[in-house]
Amino acid sequence: MRNDVNQLFICNVFNDYFSNCVLKILFAVGRLNITENLTLEETTDPESLKRVIFGGRYRPPDCKARDHVAIIIPYRDRKHDLDVQLRLLHQVLQRQQCEYMIFVVEMALPTAFNKGLINNAGFTTAMMINNFSCVIFQDVDAFMMSDRNLYRCGSDPRHYLAYSTKYGKKGLPHPQLYGGVIGFTPEQFKKVNGFSNLYFGWGEEDNDLFIRVMHAGLKYVRSSKDVGGYLGFKHDHDETNPEGSAYGLIRNAKARATVEGVGTIRFRRYSVEYRDLYTWILIGVEQADITQKYQKYFDYPMIS
Repeated sequence: MRNDVNQLFICNVFNDYFSNCVLKILFAVGRLNITENLTLEETTDPESLKRVIFGGRYRPPDCKARDHVAIIIPYRDRKHDLDVQLRLLHQVLQRQQCEYMIFVVEMALPTAFNKGLINNAGFTTAMMINNFSCVIFQDVDAFMMSDRNLYRCGSDPRHYLAYSTKYGKKGLPHPQLYGGVIGFTPEQFKKVNGFSNLYFGWGEEDNDLFIRVMHAGLKYVRSSKDVGGYLGFKHDHDETNPEGSAYGLIRNAKARATVEGVGTIRFRRYSVEYRDLYTWILIGVEQADITQKYQKYFDYPMIS
């Protein structure tokens, strides 16, 4: 366990004789054998866990992966979901011959949950640790249903979630949904200025990000429905994560896109710890300082 992020840089050197990993998924099984029960038993592959390097890292042993992927999971108080998600990701990403590292990022209480800020802090810290070529933001409660949904980045931002079971037959609540599981190259993420840092409480940060992507002149590519399905569940929101506390912000999302985001984030990094299946990052912020600095945006009227 080490807490000095300046000492955490991991060298990324391959032997010259390693050829590139093939893009075709030779070991994919397609639709995964998971049920709505989502037990640890049905998502655990002991052999894949043995191959995980301390800190939640993996590198194909006999080929060079096209991308070096950081998986960032914003987290608070969903231990079962996290335990299942980690085991599922490790076995699937290894079958995809993906070189990756998983980060679980948590915001210290009593601050209200802020997924956008947490993701920005995770991105900033991950890029200090290694020179990742692809960063994927993974909701802890979105469980992939097919291992043919490649966790890679491309020339456009990616939306890996084509539908989720939590939305029933609709699959998505609206066509512009841009959340759940999304991926950027570092250059793309910086171009859109990352997530907004202002959404304390549940809701709207993903819609805000969609506006940022469009405002930056980018388009996104969504996985096809035959591979992009995710198992999801609706949750009750805890008292530290109130619903809709900043819905009025979405009205000025375009105006804020270049004003605040990953380029202006300020936070305290309390801890960075290597654990068996992931790297844990604990951060803290002063919510009052942020809302005071950007008060004019919070004063926008709510959408009726």
